[in-house]
Amino acid sequence: AGAMKAQAATEAMVDCHDVQEGDVGLCMNSIRWARDEGYPKHPDWYHGLTPATASLADWQMFAWNTTHPTCPRPCSAKWDVNWCESPAAPELWAPKLPEDPTTVRVLSYNLFWWNLFNMRGGRSAENLIKATSTPEPYDVIGLQECEDPDKVFKPVGMDRVYSAFLGSRAVCVAYRTDKWKLLDNGEDEVAMDMRTEFYGHRVAQWVRLNHKENGMTMLFVNHHGPLSVNSGGACGGQSTAHNLLKVMAKRGQPGDLLVLAGDFNANAASQTVQSLWPHLLHVYNSPSFGGVDNIFANIPRDAVQQANDLGSGGSDHHAIEVVLRFPVAALSKATTPIGLEPGTAVTALENAMGSDGCLLEPKQLYVYAETAWAVYKTNIVDPRVCCNACQGTAGCTAWVWEEWNAGVKGPLCSLRQGQPLRIDRKTSAVSGLPNGAAVKSALAKSSGS
Repeated sequence: AGAMKAQAATEAMVDCHDVQEGDVGLCMNSIRWARDEGYPKHPDWYHGLTPATASLADWQMFAWNTTHPTCPRPCSAKWDVNWCESPAAPELWAPKLPEDPTTVRVLSYNLFWWNLFNMRGGRSAENLIKATSTPEPYDVIGLQECEDPDKVFKPVGMDRVYSAFLGSRAVCVAYRTDKWKLLDNGEDEVAMDMRTEFYGHRVAQWVRLNHKENGMTMLFVNHHGPLSVNSGGACGGQSTAHNLLKVMAKRGQPGDLLVLAGDFNANAASQTVQSLWPHLLHVYNSPSFGGVDNIFANIPRDAVQQANDLGSGGSDHHAIEVVLRFPVAALSKATTPIGLEPGTAVTALENAMGSDGCLLEPKQLYVYAETAWAVYKTNIVDPRVCCNACQGTAGCTAWVWEEWNAGVKGPLCSLRQGQPLRIDRKTSAVSGLPNGAAVKSALAKSSGS
């Protein structure tokens, strides 16, 4: 343990590393296997590479530039984690509502498309949406992992009730056409996945609507959040939350009812959800994956008439709905958000399994004294695994993962205890909390929301 601590302490604040032929460890093992075994058997897996002409840097780039990399970032590769950083949140507004009582029904549902629709036909999800659309249809629906809205609505005749839009990142928005008029729609990029679980950029898909009878306006935003769960993606949870709020401020107009819904890939442990609490009411969340499906709005708690878990309908997520009601009397005075949320969100977090209960903070390096308690684990290429190791180690209350540590010549997972001396910025590092510590942090922050 002493030798490992001495090795780890030699790490410099570098964010890349170029491997050499004589190196040992996971990266060179992956490269050697790709050159010697993978390519001869499956050359189609290695587009643009051939052992005869590809350099070691080319192979390292290939091993890093995947959804689950086994190599550190080569120093020649540019990795922009600044475009989505957003340290400041915009000011939003209270909704301007009509004098007549109005209800708004909202549905959020991750459809588990590759499995539920591609493999099983999707009928159970279609039936769930149809069955819960009566007697009163939803006003707006946000679907995640949705690749074709026609396949969701047409087979059960709901295309006559809803008009739907497909976004660029497998997200769909639908609205009730007999009640609402479309004013505008679109999407904005707000985040991107972490490099260790990378599938691309993430968007906020939105529609702005006008109530046909009373003139009320609403901006509805549908979001499928970045991976890994509870990281907020490569730019972190606070930036993702602030970017979502900026979409609302930019695409909405003062007086609009603002509703944000989706599978955030973030629950109450995350900086994403916690950074939204001061700005919007957390209306409801599901139990799925510790509470990653969420609905927020710019309303007082008194406006929430119903909040329901509708079950999975065959998906790996639960569909959730809320019913908002706006009597003028309830909005004539300031009200304090009370009731189910964020308490329900923290309860869901307490029941999270594995790394879904962890807090992940990308680009953050928790720094401890050299004499502080520590357990080091090598050859861990995913920060979620590092957090799971912390959760399985008595005394661990925090953890630090580095993509490349010069002392151990590979990835390093450091299990820690107590508060860090400071937090440094390091692009290739991720730090965080195990579930127990994350719950305590969420409870403290939720009490002030």
